[in-house]
Amino acid sequence: MDIGLSAEQLSLRDTVRSILRAECPPDAARQAITDPERWRTLWKTVVDLGWTELAAPDTEYGPVDSVVVLEECGAALAPIPLLSSVGLAAGALRAAGLDSVLGDIAGGVVATLAVHSKGSRLPGAPMTLRRGRLRGRAVAVPNLPRAELIVTLAGSDDGVVAAVARCDAAGGVTVLAGESTDPAQPVADVEIDAEPLATAPVDLESALAAPMLAAAADLVGVAAAALHRSVEHAKTRRQFGAPIGAFQGVKHALADNHVAVERARSLTYAAAARLTEPGAEPAAAWTAAALAKAAAGDAAATCARTAVQVHGALGQTWEHDAHLYVRRAWQGAATLGDSRALYHEVGRRFAGAAR
Repeated sequence: MDIGLSAEQLSLRDTVRSILRAECPPDAARQAITDPERWRTLWKTVVDLGWTELAAPDTEYGPVDSVVVLEECGAALAPIPLLSSVGLAAGALRAAGLDSVLGDIAGGVVATLAVHSKGSRLPGAPMTLRRGRLRGRAVAVPNLPRAELIVTLAGSDDGVVAAVARCDAAGGVTVLAGESTDPAQPVADVEIDAEPLATAPVDLESALAAPMLAAAADLVGVAAAALHRSVEHAKTRRQFGAPIGAFQGVKHALADNHVAVERARSLTYAAAARLTEPGAEPAAAWTAAALAKAAAGDAAATCARTAVQVHGALGQTWEHDAHLYVRRAWQGAATLGDSRALYHEVGRRFAGAAR
């Protein structure tokens, strides 16, 4: 398995990073918290640049390329629905073979993935499809207030299916407003009682592997950026005549953060490479993606928390960016399963297979 980046992928990463540095300063996420329309300007730029074409059914880009782009968007705290559209929704649709809807997302239609049932910590099939009618409720749906299309998984008489519904109250889709940890990436609950736009049978593990991988990529970016901010501050902030990075309590925490980030990044790119392997077993792909998502969630939460601690009182202010990383990390870590639930499920499957 080759998990190294090619020259083209390194060039893609540098290009995305450069554009986000110019178009999406950290203050954009802060502005998006108070201005619900702030994301639209940046989203138009992203669509015009063709980043949404990562979702195209006949694209030359693969899972590794998507991870490269999503990691950079996470690092920039970009307040746009690229993860929910290209990563989550398109990932499930690709597993189901719903190419026509993938084409819409590639053209810039905002989509999201609704796979969490109320009270469930792991993603699944929260809806039912009976007699051509899609019904059910999903909670904590990423970027739902911005979405035009909702992709969900439903149980039917023939097994699990992927279904697409238009986010339209008149058509039987009700968005239930909720409070988001990160208002720059708002979440909400949804109730659906509608005729779906499209459906297709899908393997549950295959439908969830790519979305979990995408969520992991975003979190790796958040973790790496938070760690970078902490390290730079620790090198320049002085106390008692020395940089605070020279103190054991600070440098040991940052070293642990570095290990966590590199572990999460390695697992994420390994999972992306596994998705590209011909004939990869759905269970193996799901496990790789679940481990990557769990590690990335832990890394992002830990690095964001450490960033607040390293910056001291400054890191607890609205004007500083530390809380933006905390918000993104906490909300992202819970998306598609928190680390504890994912590790438990992976362990349960492993123990069951060993019997």
